[in-house]
Amino acid sequence: MNFLGHLLKPSVKKENTFFGKLREITALSPSNKEIYRTAFTHRSLNLKDDDGNSVNFERLEFLGDSMLSIVVSSFLYKKFPHAREGELTKYRAKIVSRDNLNRIGEKMGLINLMDLDNKINFGSNIHGNLLEALIGAVLVDRGHDKCRDFVLNKILGTYVEVDQLQYVVLSYKGLLVEWGQKTKKNVRFETTSDEGLDPEFNYTTQVYFNEKQIVKARGISKKKSEETAARRAFHIMNLKGNF
Repeated sequence: MNFLGHLLKPSVKKENTFFGKLREITALSPSNKEIYRTAFTHRSLNLKDDDGNSVNFERLEFLGDSMLSIVVSSFLYKKFPHAREGELTKYRAKIVSRDNLNRIGEKMGLINLMDLDNKINFGSNIHGNLLEALIGAVLVDRGHDKCRDFVLNKILGTYVEVDQLQYVVLSYKGLLVEWGQKTKKNVRFETTSDEGLDPEFNYTTQVYFNEKQIVKARGISKKKSEETAARRAFHIMNLKGNF
């Protein structure tokens, strides 16, 4: 056994559980087991291979991201033969958005495949990162065709309502800004850092309509705070019928 295999190989019981769950998720029998262990290895473990290179899922995440984009693009091209480039681009963005990949990765329970002694709060993006890393691992292990089928059947076919893509909102803030420009209404966002004691809320956003505050929200990041406020404003102002 090489050094990398020694580092990543868990107990027999853990290994059987790991690959049992992996087969349930992918419907594939892995050939290169080490690549899947790597796909669920976080950089916080500080593992190195024989040459001193870091061992974690980040390179596979990069590969999976690229493969996912190709498969989704090809799928949409065939699914919507009369859609224009701009429309296809929007559909793809909705499918591969960070929030959507996080949702899918969480529903698949991928974080449960990570072998960590100390439970660390990785944040919500860990779910999407693991999903992309898994796609990368399947590509390396089983090749393009098997990976494409995995994405189409186990991800798009299971977790994406393709026929409802036109109704999926990618950014409520973007919608509000677009609505304001089209209707010549004054929609303004005001975001400030939050000095409160709760670490889950670092920013506060207020949304103003014609200089009247209509909603206020908080978030861990500026983007999340603004998006939460925009979503609330969208529903409070009952703008659904305008889009």
